[in-house]
Amino acid sequence: MLTEKEKMLRAKMYMLKLAGGINPIDGTSVAEDSVITNERLKNCFLYIAEVLDNAANGDVQAPKPKRTSSRLPFSVDESLLDKISVSEEPQAVSQIAKSVNEIMSKDGMKKLQAKAINDWLVSQGYLSNEEEYKGSIRRVPTEKSKEIGIITRQGMGTFGAYTIILYSEQAQRFIIDHLTDIVKYYDANSEK
Repeated sequence: MLTEKEKMLRAKMYMLKLAGGINPIDGTSVAEDSVITNERLKNCFLYIAEVLDNAANGDVQAPKPKRTSSRLPFSVDESLLDKISVSEEPQAVSQIAKSVNEIMSKDGMKKLQAKAINDWLVSQGYLSNEEEYKGSIRRVPTEKSKEIGIITRQGMGTFGAYTIILYSEQAQRFIIDHLTDIVKYYDANSEK
């Protein structure tokens, strides 16, 4: 039987996995259009994980909010673009953002989010927003997306079948080649 501390630490692990887009039950990646990948929910999962960690270690006070304003905005160092890894296997947009951050992100700098890439692709007509159940939005490829190698695959999850958008090697290179445009677009539109 688990102790209360062990239960809290296990619950913390589940929250961290959910925040990272991983199904804590089977370890598979959650579909990028799943409600679990919503940025607000990710932040909520991270907050809960921190509260659980504090409680497990005897500190029952809520954690202090983190100051995000002191972090520098994400920026593109053009000299490092060639160092970003591109996979021959199609990748999810979150994996592309992770590859970019591994090379570009520096201490004290915000990371590039998959949302920034997706929003720019929508603005350029490669993806479109489609309303789903209860007003949630999912992105879907357009006819134009085939030009750069955006594809879809079907997956099966806990809640049934889903479609995941994947980016071929060509599409990954396209995104990397347009990183400066993506960051400019996102910065200009996130201030609104």
